[in-house]
Amino acid sequence: MEIIITSPSLNPHENVSGISSVTKFIIENNAAHHYVHFELGRKDHEKGGWHRFVALARRYREWKKLLKAYPLALIHYNFPLSMASILRDPWFISYALKQGRKVVVHVHGGFFLSAQHIPFLPWMILRRVFHQDIPFIVLSDKEKDLIESKFGARRVFVLPNVVDLKDAEEYAQEQTDDVSHEKLRIGYLGRIEPNKGMTELLDACCQLKNRGCEFTLVLAGKEQTDGEYLPRFERELGSHFEYAGLVFGEAKYHFLRSLDVFILPSYFEGLPMSLLECMSYGVTPIVTPVGSIPEVVKDGVNGIFIRQHDVSSIVEVMIRLNKDRTLLRSIGKEARRTIFSGFGLGRYIENLNWIYTKA
Repeated sequence: MEIIITSPSLNPHENVSGISSVTKFIIENNAAHHYVHFELGRKDHEKGGWHRFVALARRYREWKKLLKAYPLALIHYNFPLSMASILRDPWFISYALKQGRKVVVHVHGGFFLSAQHIPFLPWMILRRVFHQDIPFIVLSDKEKDLIESKFGARRVFVLPNVVDLKDAEEYAQEQTDDVSHEKLRIGYLGRIEPNKGMTELLDACCQLKNRGCEFTLVLAGKEQTDGEYLPRFERELGSHFEYAGLVFGEAKYHFLRSLDVFILPSYFEGLPMSLLECMSYGVTPIVTPVGSIPEVVKDGVNGIFIRQHDVSSIVEVMIRLNKDRTLLRSIGKEARRTIFSGFGLGRYIENLNWIYTKA
């Protein structure tokens, strides 16, 4: 079957996106179908304002042409619940449905999934989208409950993200537990921007430095706004900071193998691929319990929760793990066990193809 699948650019040099990672994973592993990728989403260096409206109008015309070129293709539409997507994506979805096309909408978290209060306009738009009699894919049972209760969705299927475990399995066989004399290596992988808790992370690391804690913070990813954070991290942390840049392929494997702790003090999430990837390498996750994260991470078992917007909770956890390397490794081992037992490729593609049949 031919399937048109939407996402931002699949080139990591152009865009750092969890949705792109999921899309690329599906295309590369679902050999049963032929995928046609339709790029939809702003590139990291793309201009905003009027330029963005012109680009969207052009993409909408190209969307119509693509659907005409593939009249029998099913549409796999990736839909994050951010304001930009809520204002943009329903137009594309609606056009496909008006053409009688079969559509599966894949929801990827976002601020408006779990927000306590949703303004009237985005709420009305989401109600209209989720009232459609089409399959919706979500990342967890929690997201399923939220979409059904908030927006009245009826055909909702749970399909958690998964990761490729080949290199992680090889690393597990090589790994040793003796890290008692090493500096604590704290890593972050993803977009470097305020909603990921970068301000709190910087403040926490400054406090750790001032208290004499031996650590290195390693950031990997792309700044949402050039110069917003990286110069501050470099200036205020000095030798305690490294910037790994964009990592993929062998560079990503090396990065993941180097970490003791994965830090994600995010304000909202779906189910981050970076979290699953780090856990698969036995890296201890320190995360805020937002989105679908609590359905994977169990506090004190395979990870540790920190409070949103709370610098002190980050500091307390890091000092604790730096002193207690036995605890660090035991949580890391349980994190790896969690991913290997339930988040490998396994039945993911089989379940995805089953959902396609429901369209």
